[in-house]
Amino acid sequence: MKYLKSIVEPGEAVGIIAGQSIGEPSTQMTLNTFHLAGHSAKNVTLGIPRLREIVMTASDHIATPTMTLIPNPELSDEDCDKFAKAISRLSLAEIIDNVTVIEKIGQGVAYARAKIYSVRLNFYPSKEYQSQYAIRIEDVVRTLEFKFVPRLQRMIRAELKKKGDEKTLKTAAKSDALPVIGQSIGMVEEAGPEGEREDGGSDGDDDDGDATNAKQRANRAEAVSYAAPDEGEEAIASQARRDASPDVDMEDEGIGGSPREAQSEGEDEGSDGLAVQSKKLKADQRAGRIMSRNNDVTNFRFDDKKGEWCDLQLEYSAETAKVLMLTLVENALRDAVIQSIPGLGSCTTSKERIRDDGKETEATVVITEGVNLAAMRDYQDIINPNKIFTNDIAGMLRYYGVEACRANIIREMDAVFKSHGIAVDNRHLNLIADMMTRGGGFTPFNRNGLTSNVNPFMKMSFETTVGFLRDAVLEGDWDDLNSPSSRIVVGRVGRVGTGAFDVLMPVS
Repeated sequence: MKYLKSIVEPGEAVGIIAGQSIGEPSTQMTLNTFHLAGHSAKNVTLGIPRLREIVMTASDHIATPTMTLIPNPELSDEDCDKFAKAISRLSLAEIIDNVTVIEKIGQGVAYARAKIYSVRLNFYPSKEYQSQYAIRIEDVVRTLEFKFVPRLQRMIRAELKKKGDEKTLKTAAKSDALPVIGQSIGMVEEAGPEGEREDGGSDGDDDDGDATNAKQRANRAEAVSYAAPDEGEEAIASQARRDASPDVDMEDEGIGGSPREAQSEGEDEGSDGLAVQSKKLKADQRAGRIMSRNNDVTNFRFDDKKGEWCDLQLEYSAETAKVLMLTLVENALRDAVIQSIPGLGSCTTSKERIRDDGKETEATVVITEGVNLAAMRDYQDIINPNKIFTNDIAGMLRYYGVEACRANIIREMDAVFKSHGIAVDNRHLNLIADMMTRGGGFTPFNRNGLTSNVNPFMKMSFETTVGFLRDAVLEGDWDDLNSPSSRIVVGRVGRVGTGAFDVLMPVS
């Protein structure tokens, strides 16, 4: 009986029936278009938008790409969770406990009257984030130095430039009423703040301005001092002098002496003292590098021992506009990535029912936000490379071939209908997937997908009639009227169903 049910009558319009089989149920899916597939981490598109992605557009870049990875059975749930966090995109914001920003007006390093921002970053305990995300303290401080601080400075300068342009527009309307001396003062005020220039601006004197700024910072650090400077301040000042005057001999560091001299004096204190001094020297050198590359930064300290806090100080002219520093710091923390795999965002674990060797069992799976099938080949000792599921059909075609792509089309279309409790016969989905992959690719059901068809009347009956008609005339194309659509255009009965044959009656 199953065999008889699977037999198709000769001339049956299977394409039309398949189209009706998914077209009619799709009218019931107009409400539920977005779904949190079981839990908050797996945010996937369903309903008509997802059906449109598969059938109508065959998009290379879908709205919510995701992968489902099946870990090897010998891994525990804890191991699966660690693996999910290890391949997740990790930013500084995710290991930050709290952020404090203090703004004050006072004596600065590069400005006589400066607006000083003190930023304090408090991290979670280092033992926790090292074990949870498989990172080191060195990774955190490297991200702070090369990603967070430069990005924060660029964001602040961009904000100041935007507010400075607004201020210029406001003052331009009053310029006629100002005396000449007022105009010259305004020019000096606008040229003064070094921080109002964005990185990579068109001004050709950026390097000279940076060197001048460093000299001013060093001179003011020496001349204006109300308390004895500690060793960290001396190292910062000496680094600023070296950056401003690279030709000066490093041994001639002035009154405070060089960090190298301080190190040589402590050589007799034992190996522990040398280790501590070496760490301090590295910290001073790091602070010097950060301040030389980022001219707005006047102090940088990091907890090298425990990796649980970081202090950052930025300085601008007191005349600069007010900015929401806390918001900028939070945005910079989110953008400063410690580790990531291209294309992947957050990854989580979940309990799902999977089919294994014909049996359906419940197992822990890793669900990713984003798709990178090539990168998953490097984790064959952790996951099963033969059982990777993804809703990225184009990616499946790219890495696993057209047969895997065809199977994925069937699976994804079936998942769309099943999520709404609609049952569509698998043979209709098979026919649609066969039609979409018949050319070895992933062809959509739209006018672009029909361009390879040989019947101009059929293409004209779908969309852009004039465009297809023009192309057919210019190319001298012809139609043999074999397709049902072409025959309907010229008023003939299609060669399907009852039109597939003629009934002859004896006349005598």
